[in-house]
Amino acid sequence: MKIIAGDIGGTKTLLQLVDVSGAGRVVTTEKRFESGAYDTFDALLAEFIGSERADAACFAVAGAVIGRRAEVTNLGWTMDADALTAAFSIPRVALINDFYAVALGVPLLEAADLLSLNAGTRVPYAPIAILGAGTGLGEANLVFDGGRWVVVPGEGGHADFAPQDEEQARLFLALHAKFGHVSWERVLSGMGLVNIHNFQAGADRAYDERIPMELAKKAERGDAKAVHAFEIFVDIYGAEAGNTALRTLARGGVFLAGGIAGKNVDRFTDGRFVHAFARKGRFSALLAGIPVDIIINPKVGLLGAAEAALRLVTGETS
Repeated sequence: MKIIAGDIGGTKTLLQLVDVSGAGRVVTTEKRFESGAYDTFDALLAEFIGSERADAACFAVAGAVIGRRAEVTNLGWTMDADALTAAFSIPRVALINDFYAVALGVPLLEAADLLSLNAGTRVPYAPIAILGAGTGLGEANLVFDGGRWVVVPGEGGHADFAPQDEEQARLFLALHAKFGHVSWERVLSGMGLVNIHNFQAGADRAYDERIPMELAKKAERGDAKAVHAFEIFVDIYGAEAGNTALRTLARGGVFLAGGIAGKNVDRFTDGRFVHAFARKGRFSALLAGIPVDIIINPKVGLLGAAEAALRLVTGETS
């Protein structure tokens, strides 16, 4: 049996052809494409698939997935699962949100795919929380239903930001004056890092996706405002990760996805994140016992997409 797994983003698209047999899953073909080089996803998939045939496919999409259709952010692509089934003779095709795919991939990760921030004690089959600060802030949970892991999606990134100290309170007031509603995503994302640095610098610089990398380089050179912007960011990340762990009693672990943690590991391994994570008053001891890991495998979304495609073949839903 063959399945296709895809991670579809505005910049790049990763596709895998996976052979599934009694021996497990074997990736037989994997290719990376520059998404913007193709007018449609169909054209890209046609180049990848060639004369191959697949029993099922699942594509994780960075964009809105509504029913059987998806719009890929920043590309103008429209993907239609039924049209893909007809065009490529794939009996079963699913489209899922990219963060949903990350969540599905988490139980499939190995120790080498993770960087531990807090060892804790992992409780088998207990709920799992996943947060991903990148372009935005993704949040999801996993629960075990007795036979498999089930994703509980959410939009917790748009819940109300809660300041942890006086400085964060002033940050909140500055953002409230500008935006009205201040969500966690306003401070915990690439845009959030820029908002924090603007607050530090007394500036109002418009967000550009290149600025977080610029700030990381400034912090590496010892720029005081950039360093402190990251400190505030990590404090906020730890606080919200702890909130998520409390809401679900995520004793199966908390996993950090998204590009910011993975690309700025040193900012998360000095104890600041874990201190903010466990700073929950009477529940500090509980939080201190929950494992926290950064996902360092950049293909976790592909693992999740492959899992969803396999569930299509076996008649399960994701």
